[in-house]
Amino acid sequence: MALTKIPAIGLISILLVSILSPIASAESAVELENPIWIAESDLGLEALASGGEKSQKIIVAGADGYARLIDGENPSEQIDLATPVEDTLRAIDWHPRGKTALIAGDNGAMLRYAAEDHSITTVSGSAQFGSLDMRGVAWNAAGNWAYIGGEDGWIWAYQEGEEGVGNFQLITTEEASLVTGIACMNEVNVCAASTESDGIAIIDSRTEHTVHWIGGENRIWRGISCDGGPLERCVAIGDGRGIGSISLNLNDLDQSTIFTQITPGVSGELTHVHARATGELLISMAPFQIVAWDMGASEAYGWVENEDVMSGSSALAGERLIGTWATTSDENIGFIVTSYGGIIGFHPPTESSVWTDSLISYVLGAVVLVAVPGVVLGLIFMNSETLQRIYFSRRNAKQEAAEAARIQKEKDAKRAARKKKNS
Repeated sequence: MALTKIPAIGLISILLVSILSPIASAESAVELENPIWIAESDLGLEALASGGEKSQKIIVAGADGYARLIDGENPSEQIDLATPVEDTLRAIDWHPRGKTALIAGDNGAMLRYAAEDHSITTVSGSAQFGSLDMRGVAWNAAGNWAYIGGEDGWIWAYQEGEEGVGNFQLITTEEASLVTGIACMNEVNVCAASTESDGIAIIDSRTEHTVHWIGGENRIWRGISCDGGPLERCVAIGDGRGIGSISLNLNDLDQSTIFTQITPGVSGELTHVHARATGELLISMAPFQIVAWDMGASEAYGWVENEDVMSGSSALAGERLIGTWATTSDENIGFIVTSYGGIIGFHPPTESSVWTDSLISYVLGAVVLVAVPGVVLGLIFMNSETLQRIYFSRRNAKQEAAEAARIQKEKDAKRAARKKKNS
């Protein structure tokens, strides 16, 4: 059977590519831990919020009025919360002082959680919502007003009145598209709301809850965050992997602007947005993926890659994410929550020894330096008949010379022996 010859330059190219080219693979910024499961059945979770007065606490809520309190540092510590409703709960926000939280949901549900005794009660006066589905709730920076919005674009301002009686003011003037999220700045009494088809609204608590519409009507916005610290910005997430950077003009909110970017290098859709650190957000996606968003630079980078999740567990990769939180002790350590009820920890990748890595690099480099020239010359030789003829001719000549020298040596030895015998 004849062997097919490959041009030497082609073999050299293949060799160099195989030695020097890196293997392309997904690389998450963090590593995932084994999940903690809240229950053995699908809880249908829809929302989470981080807060608390003395330590970090997380409230998760979802279908059938389900709600649970989770310790932010040790999620194994949990408290079941009994709610007075069986409607799906979709939005949560802690009061800035951390003693209470508001929870809103379908069929006009608006509830108040009290950390003192872990009770959840219906907010007095919320019956005026009727059967409208609520999707957004947020306290302003001062904690003196909260905003609630949802179906048909209605937004209310809410204030806790005397003897627990709620004070509600309707601040939108006409029916519009669904309010999908509300968020407030941490240091200024300004909030923002995202909608399905009416763009972004800015709410000014400083001027009797004035609503300013600033654009963005060409996209379905699914959520919003204003956890930018000293940055006068909010971020909205929308369909088609759109991220809207909202620059707030606090002196004239009508002059605020929204600039939309398409998240590069990812597939799927953005679903939820939560703060990781001051000026940085974690955006959950479907299918299972998380990107980090730098509010200052308006740039995204991979946090948890779908390929890495798939390689670890295809079943987990099919989970629907409802959000994340970072621990207060280390913003690079935190947890991801799935709709089913899985809590998945994340942490920075385990660091390997710099000395070991350097040694391995040097050894591999030395091997490559020694091996590549020899293999390259070998490939050239095998594909050159002229070089082979020269080589074999020289080798045969050397062998013949060596054999002749050996024979001559034997002859000389015999002559010397005879001469000695005859003397």
